Amino acid sequence: MKDDQPAELDALKQEVARLQQEQDALKQHIAVLQVMQDVTRSLNSELNLEPLLHMILKSAVEVMGASAGSLLLLDQATNELVFEVIEGGGGAALAGTRMPADKGIAGWVATHREPLMVDDANRDDRHYRNIARDYDFATTSLLCVPMIAKGRVIGVLQLLNKEPGQSFSLADQEILTTFAAQSAVAIENARLYQSLREERDRIIAIEEDVRRRLARDLHDGPAQMMAALIMSANFVKEALARNALQHATRELGEMLPVAEKALRQVRTLLFDLRPVILETQGLVPALESYAYRLRETEGLNVVLTVGGEFARLSHNAEVAIFSIVQEAINNAKKHAKASRIDIEVTPGDGSLTIAIRDNGAGFDVGGITSHYDQRSSLGLLNMRERAEIVDGTLAISSQPGQGTAITLHLPLTSNLAQMKS
Repeated sequence: MKDDQPAELDALKQEVARLQQEQDALKQHIAVLQVMQDVTRSLNSELNLEPLLHMILKSAVEVMGASAGSLLLLDQATNELVFEVIEGGGGAALAGTRMPADKGIAGWVATHREPLMVDDANRDDRHYRNIARDYDFATTSLLCVPMIAKGRVIGVLQLLNKEPGQSFSLADQEILTTFAAQSAVAIENARLYQSLREERDRIIAIEEDVRRRLARDLHDGPAQMMAALIMSANFVKEALARNALQHATRELGEMLPVAEKALRQVRTLLFDLRPVILETQGLVPALESYAYRLRETEGLNVVLTVGGEFARLSHNAEVAIFSIVQEAINNAKKHAKASRIDIEVTPGDGSLTIAIRDNGAGFDVGGITSHYDQRSSLGLLNMRERAEIVDGTLAISSQPGQGTAITLHLPLTSNLAQMKS
């Protein structure tokens, strides 16, 4: 019996040692979770995308004890994974590199929406060796997890080469998977914030453009006429003081058409800003009035052709269509120097087509549309967005020296006015 005691004591010591190791591992696991929780709070307060991506990867590499890592985002348009951020491993040159979304271990993770842990990537058939060869980005052990937000994969987070003598564990995988999910939400929030900022800046730019256009129109039109009227009024005042009634009468006769023209221009500006007739009578009467005003006040040959009757459209549809016509005509006047503009409204089988054609200078469509971020092309972008509002498509056809044709095609059914009961 006594001979069994040392063996029992050794077994007890081994069990205590095992429990101590498990306790230590559990403490370390809890410590890592606490750090990750603190990091997640910081992520939620960072709304600028680039610093956020760096923060996510740097935190993951440090907390998980990796020597390097990379964060790849999925480009939905091209179905490619893009190396957005690189940490360690000498792979800085990888930033911006693209790879097919179904290639490599990262591609497998993105495609299957599952985490993957590999002890030796070089022996794994899924390893994308082109990256390691072209960028000298050595990889041994690897832990890669998907970044999923709102049920959609937006990228992957991968850590490379655990500290010497250690391997990634299932506990590491669970922690990193949770962290990646929280990071994906933070990334989507930052993207939304960035999109809102860009939209705000675009709206501000459009408002500034409208203000400049209005100021120019007021300065070149009514303001100059009012100045001429004031000078004429002073002349009449002096003529009356000298009892030169004949000169005063003649000057008054010359003032009247100037005042009438100024009034027409002011009314045209008010019409452009808010065409009340569009709200009260509808699209076609508003276009008729608009064409008439352009002919009367600017001497522009605008011809409106309506190819048939159609039901009254919704307020949003009428505003969108009228705004597109206005923008097209403003571009024809300002840039193309057109002398004739044709507006054709053609209802079809469940659809409506509005075409605006001019005989102006024309332009390189590809060159303009490739620079939507520049102020000069905001008008075209605005037209396309308004077309989308009415579920329509906008086609722009133009060549230098051959005029411009802008065609809006939209469904009638979804854009009809709701009948009031």
